[in-house]
Amino acid sequence: MNRWREYLTTLVLAVLFALFVRSFLLTAYKVPTGSMQPTLKSGDFIFSSRLSYGVPMPFSSQRWNEIFPERGDLVVFTYPESPTITYVKRVVALPGDKVQISQGRLSINDQPLEYRLISGEDRDNPNPQLFDIFEEKSESHIRRVIFQKQSEEKDFGPLVVPPGEVFLLGDNRDASDDSRYWGTVPMDRVVGEVVLIWLSLDWQKKWGGDRYPSVRWERVFSSVQ
Repeated sequence: MNRWREYLTTLVLAVLFALFVRSFLLTAYKVPTGSMQPTLKSGDFIFSSRLSYGVPMPFSSQRWNEIFPERGDLVVFTYPESPTITYVKRVVALPGDKVQISQGRLSINDQPLEYRLISGEDRDNPNPQLFDIFEEKSESHIRRVIFQKQSEEKDFGPLVVPPGEVFLLGDNRDASDDSRYWGTVPMDRVVGEVVLIWLSLDWQKKWGGDRYPSVRWERVFSSVQ
C-alpha cells in the first residue's frame, strides 16, 4: 500500500509540474505548414516562452508586467476567429505603426524596408524554380522571406495598428494566411515568443520502407531569428 501511495504521489507531482511548466514557462508546438519558411519548416518542433511578454495570470489571458513584442519577434498566438487553433507568425508592426505593402514590399511608418536577393546563397529555398529568398532589412532586424517568382504582388493598406494589438506576417509571404486577411491580433491572444527548435523531422525524405521521417540534425536545438 505504501509503495502504491508513493507511485501515485510521484505521478501527481509530475503532472502538476508539467502543467506548471506548460502554463507559465514553456509550451511545445509542432509546425504543420510551410507558411513560415525559410525560418520555420513543416515538421519543426518548437518551444515558446510564456514569460517573454509578462507573467501569465492563472485562469486568465492577462499578464503581470505586460510588455509588447519587438518588431521581428516570432510569436505563438490563437487564431482570432478560432481560439482553439494556435499559429506562429512574425510581428512586423506595433500599436500606432502605419503598415503598407506595395508590389509585395513592406513599409512601416512610410519607411520602405530594404530587400536583397539571396536565393543563390541559400539552401533553404523549398523550390528554386518557383521561389526566391530575399533578405528583408528594417532598422532593427534582418530576416529571410520567400516570394514566388511570379507573384500576384497584392497591395495592402495603409493601415494603422490599433492600441493593444500587433500586425503579423508569415515569412513565406505568398503562402501565408495572416493579418493581411484577418486583421491585427490583440495582445491577450499572444501566447509567447518562439525561442527554440528542439526537433525537426523531414517527411519528404523517408527511410525504413517510407515509414519514418529523416531528422534535420542541423536544426535540432537551434535558435530562431
